[in-house]
Amino acid sequence: MPLIDSSAAHRSTRSETLVWAIEQLSEQSWSADIEIPRSHWLCHPTPHRVPVTLLAEAFRQAGLAICVAGWGMGQSVQFVVSTMTLRVETDDLYFPRFGGLEGKLEVTFADIRYRKDLPYLLEVDYRLPGVASGHVGARVLSDREYGAIRRNADRLGDEVRETSTQLVDVLERDADHVRARLALNETDPFFFDHPVDHLPGMLLLHASALLHEDVYGAPPRFLTVSFPAFGELRMETVVEASLSSHGIDAAYLQGERTIATAVSDIDHAVIPN
Repeated sequence: MPLIDSSAAHRSTRSETLVWAIEQLSEQSWSADIEIPRSHWLCHPTPHRVPVTLLAEAFRQAGLAICVAGWGMGQSVQFVVSTMTLRVETDDLYFPRFGGLEGKLEVTFADIRYRKDLPYLLEVDYRLPGVASGHVGARVLSDREYGAIRRNADRLGDEVRETSTQLVDVLERDADHVRARLALNETDPFFFDHPVDHLPGMLLLHASALLHEDVYGAPPRFLTVSFPAFGELRMETVVEASLSSHGIDAAYLQGERTIATAVSDIDHAVIPN
């Protein structure tokens, strides 16, 4: 099967390309060569530890590269993620002494639903042997379809919002509950590396990982985030999280509307109901 250079296959590279080449192994399975650099700014202030957000981003980039460069879907489609799950399978999620984390990611399209002979719904499984595994559910929309459902959305404009507050600004906290607010910084070079008309899903995943780490003192071993609705850029986003002895159960709210939910755990084997 052909090996495809995917370096030009991304509409958004999130500042650094993490996927370098993809290879088709069977009708629905691929491999992707990935590299997570320890120089990425998300690695600070703990540059020895691999951020779970960058693992999720490598999964996202690999799926996108396969769809665009491998299957030839073209650049005129939008991938709308409905759910993303990540399991860390090692007790030592650290970079090697020198260089970044390199590996061959196994990507399996577990289910593909078609509409008018074109892929519409994707369920994709990922595995980086000995390191992490995950799953992504997504819809594939044409630019016209996406534009129709987002026609009234605000876009990033000339006025850029910047804040010195951390992404997750805790407002209230007790033994079993946290209430926080997202402090959006539109100068961020990772989450806002290209124009968007909604809160990036990866930003909400990262916020969930940060909240878990703040409560439990370590990154989550299991994290799943669902996106029932688009998050609007110019609306206040409040996080309501229930705490247990092992993880969070959070909802991201804009007014009365839930735009995302997140479940985390200190154990990679936990599967939520």
